[in-house]
Formats: sequence, structure tokens, C-alpha cells
Amino acid sequence: MNQDLKRAEILKSKIKLDLVFKEGNSITQFPIKCIFKKIDLEQNSEKIQVGFSVPKRLFKKAVDRNLLKRRLREAYRRNKQILKDPIEQKDKQLLLFLIYLANKPLSYQDIEDKIVLILQELKEQYEQAI
Repeated sequence: MNQDLKRAEILKSKIKLDLVFKEGNSITQFPIKCIFKKIDLEQNSEKIQVGFSVPKRLFKKAVDRNLLKRRLREAYRRNKQILKDPIEQKDKQLLLFLIYLANKPLSYQDIEDKIVLILQELKEQYEQAI
């Protein structure tokens, strides 16, 4: 089972980011908010693309923001299989954006637990939309 987070899986496109923030829905499991949008699959594109953010107004030091982004990325990478299976069968692409909301750093385990809950909720919503 391939468990890496490929470059193509990272959400970087300005057009797609704008689309997610303007038209996306959200799920919040404090301290993480997930904004997501389902779009038609483009050719040669990953089925799931994800972005990560830790606001500068909550964490002034870049080292703190980077630590939390690493924890978010790792927790997503280790648990992305939850979402991957139901989405692989469809002709849609899922754009995700994970935002850290707490004003103090949480442990990796706490972050991972919340991400698992978010991914499971997304999976349920995705399966109901069939």
C-alpha cells in the first residue's frame, strides 16, 4: 500500500483554491476545519488534492506554523486511505483544504484523531451522494 503524499496530491492551483473557498462546504472538528469541494475530474489529475494552512495571526513564529503543518500533513498521509477507496470508483475530484484553528499547538495524536474523524465524515457524505 502506497502511503506517500505525492506532489500532484497537493492543492496549489489558484483557480482550484478560489473554487474551494468560494463554493466549498466545510466540516469542523476542533481544532481542524476542512473545506471541501467536489469537481469534475480533469485529465491527468489526482482524484484527491489537499492543502494545509496554519494562520499567521494565531502562530507568529514560522517554526510553530511549520511544525503544525507537518503534523497535519503526516496525519492526513497516514489516514488518506479512508477517503481514497470510495473516491477511486467515481469520475469526480475532491479538493480538500485543512485549516488549523486552535491558538496553541496540540500533540500529533490529537491532530490525527481529528483528521480521522473528518475523513470518515467526508467518506460518509461522499457515499450518500451516490
